[in-house]
Amino acid sequence: MRVKLGCQPLTWGSDFETAAREIAEIGFTGIEPPVAQYIDKLEELKAILERNKLECCSTYTGASFENQATCKQDIERIVKIAAALPELGCDRIILSAGARPDGEVRYEMLERFADGATECARRCYEQYGVKSVLHNHAWTLIESPHEVDTFMELTDPLFVLAGFDTAQLAYGGYDPAAALEKWKERIGYLHIKDNNPVLPTKLPVAEKNALRREGFHVFWPLGQGALGDAGLDAVLNVLREIDYQGWITSELDSSDKSPREAVAENYEWLTHHINGAERIT
Repeated sequence: MRVKLGCQPLTWGSDFETAAREIAEIGFTGIEPPVAQYIDKLEELKAILERNKLECCSTYTGASFENQATCKQDIERIVKIAAALPELGCDRIILSAGARPDGEVRYEMLERFADGATECARRCYEQYGVKSVLHNHAWTLIESPHEVDTFMELTDPLFVLAGFDTAQLAYGGYDPAAALEKWKERIGYLHIKDNNPVLPTKLPVAEKNALRREGFHVFWPLGQGALGDAGLDAVLNVLREIDYQGWITSELDSSDKSPREAVAENYEWLTHHINGAERIT
């Protein structure tokens, strides 16, 4: 495999300029900027990226495509964001589901969501050459192994790729390496992340949710959590198996340490577990 290392700036909260500067100083070559916030001031975003010598590896979007009342507006909003990405040298856009509904997630909900996502992804690709990747996420419509697999089965592989998040997969009960192995022909992006050690993959989601409280960090530095070196190395080995060429993006939602210190630990882990010949710098 040959990969670039990117970083999601979520750890810094809303201070994107500081995030970009410190992410570059740590050693990452890419960042996942909040393009939607700069949609009417792209030159400002370009200047931040250029000043810090960072590439735009992707950008995050979310939508409730299953909601017929808002689906068209969601598609238009996301396509507008996709239109900006080629100006930033980027060809990947992240799609994530909206909030998880109360009660049962029914098949027809997943079907409507998949149909909307496919239509959105088709327009992003045909109009702007931007491929869409699924970001599975706990507490959304696409959380469990069944929901992830159903979404992938129902979407057009020409337009929709897998942009899985390792920790979110595990939180929902899906072994990350198994998910990547199953959908290895459609991997187009990756968020790499670990879970709190008290949240093993096999623990039911309801029990995981019950542990959440103020000050509790669901997600953990790479290699130090429930997935650990073994679980994350297994993910990297799937990427090696398919000779993956693309971005691996570090993400850490929160930490008791400063953002720079916490994210630097993730970068150190990545550079120890992905050898220099496998990294594009």
